Amino acid sequence: MSRYHQPKVGWNETRRLVALDMDMFGEWPLAFGAFPASRPRWMLFFYLFFTAHMFPAVLLYRLQVFFHDAGLKPLATLISRFNHSIFSVTIGNNVRTSGGLYLAHGYVVIDGIVNLGHSVQVAPFVTIGLTNSEGRPFDLVGPTIGDHVNIGTGSRVLGPIRIGDHVKIGANSVVVHDVPSHHTAVGAPARSFPTVSREERARAQLASPPEEDA
Repeated sequence: MSRYHQPKVGWNETRRLVALDMDMFGEWPLAFGAFPASRPRWMLFFYLFFTAHMFPAVLLYRLQVFFHDAGLKPLATLISRFNHSIFSVTIGNNVRTSGGLYLAHGYVVIDGIVNLGHSVQVAPFVTIGLTNSEGRPFDLVGPTIGDHVNIGTGSRVLGPIRIGDHVKIGANSVVVHDVPSHHTAVGAPARSFPTVSREERARAQLASPPEEDA
């Protein structure tokens, strides 16, 4: 398949993705007992639809892509404009995800030929898409982002770059180069460094010798 064409998303795939979106948005209500885990999934759907602020925005994006790929492009455009007007979310028809997508708040733009992995969390005021910088020719292909990626508030992830799995992107970062898996990217332009988990920091503190009093 050409790098300028995305695979079509049918109804069964749309339902699978919405179920994964529900898992992400439902994590906190289930963990804190706001929604009993014993209740059926259809009740969780309506609970999230009416209480999780950005779940309807992700749902609208799923329907937009489904109708676009089904050949109902005017309807897809109408849904996209509604999403932008109500939730301040603009996601292009060529954006694909392989799993759940979590939007914390609005003012999000994702456009171009963009591929997102599973469990991608996007904070507000984030742009993921194309670049037209002098150092790189314009391309319709945007970022490819891996699984379990957290993109901080105000960040920009631009151009045909690759973001690995388990990556954290700091607030207001501008990412224009590849970021390896298990790294954190911060700054403008962003630089990446290996992410150190809490467990690793705790082990390092235990292993380090105690400081002697002067």
